[in-house]
This record gives sequence, structure tokens and C-alpha cells, in this order.
Amino acid sequence: MPGKGVRPPSGSGFNDKSKKRMQKRDFERSEWTPVALKGELGDEIGSSMAVEAGQSPMGQNYIWTLVRGEDGASANDDDFSNVYATDGSCRACQFPMTKAELGKEPDGTPALTCPTCGSVFNLETGAVLKWLPGEGPVQFMSKKLNENKEELPATILKTRVAKSGRVYVRLPDGTLPITKTADDRAAELAGTSGEVSLRDQALAAQKKAKTKA
Repeated sequence: MPGKGVRPPSGSGFNDKSKKRMQKRDFERSEWTPVALKGELGDEIGSSMAVEAGQSPMGQNYIWTLVRGEDGASANDDDFSNVYATDGSCRACQFPMTKAELGKEPDGTPALTCPTCGSVFNLETGAVLKWLPGEGPVQFMSKKLNENKEELPATILKTRVAKSGRVYVRLPDGTLPITKTADDRAAELAGTSGEVSLRDQALAAQKKAKTKA
């Protein structure tokens, strides 16, 4: 019958070894994108940084926020991670989420609070826990400015931290690879050689700008 499942022969299913082999191959494929080296994201819980990863069909680079959490944060089964990855800006007020505050709900759910508008997002599912509450003058103003905005959940990416300390994210399906990073653009402005590291190129651009000032 069409659609009827066929029972596989005994011993042909997944076991722990085959599952880990598949996960290792999956980790090595392009679905995992490196976004931070060891030491770039602070070790203290709540430390955060903005990273570029992936590009829209219109050529716009996506910005994400990494947040250091407890062991197990945003990890796949049998993977190690203590890093959350979410949107670069608040879904409610567009304030950078690198300034957001990591906390826990009464039930222990990890949550991220935007300090500007007060919106709170579940860091496991992206669900909105609080949307533009308007508590206090700053939040009230933010609520008025965004009162017609539809409630939107946060994007939560799966993450993995290698033994080397490098942080990887799994980008949403359909995300294109970046063709030019901020460092690349800085290098072009600085007129430096492609043989120089991207970090050095960015520093060269900043130095050149100061010299002209």
C-alpha cells in the first residue's frame, strides 16, 4: 500500500555509534557556520556579542546575538553548547539585543529581556513572554512608538561549541552564505591586501580613518 511503512531488518536502526557518526558528519558540513573563536565571547553567563552569519536573497547580511548561558543552552542532543543565538535586534523595538539581560522565569525557563522596551523572549523556543509592557517612562515611549507592530517571536538558532572553544550556529533553511563581511568592507575602504587577516584589515581601516581625521 502506498504510504505504508516497511519494517527495517533487525539491527538496521540507529544506535548510539551511528547516531554520533551522523552528527559528526553533520557538524562538519556547511549547515554549521562558525561565528566566534575562543575568547571572543566572554565566559561569564550573560556575556554577549553581535556576529554576522548568513545573507538574505537581497544581499543583506544577517546579524545575530550570541549570549553565554549555562551548559546545554541551545544544543542538539549529544552536542555541547553553553551559548544561545538569537536575533541581532529586539523584535519589538529593534534595540540591539547585545544589551539585553539574561534571566530565568519562575519555572526556570531561560529568558532574554530587552532593556529598552521590556519585551521578554523564551530563549528555548523564541516565544514571547512579555510584549511591550510599557512599564516606566522609557518602556511607555517604546510602546507608543511600536503600538501597531505585530507580536513576533524571537528567532532561536541551534548552537554548538567545539572543544577548541569555537562557536557554531545552524542558520535557518534557505539562508545564503555571506559574500562580503563587515571586515571585508572595512578592508576595501582601507585598501589593504587580501593576504592580511580580516581582523588586521579592520584595524587598518580604523587607523586610516583616525589619520585622516
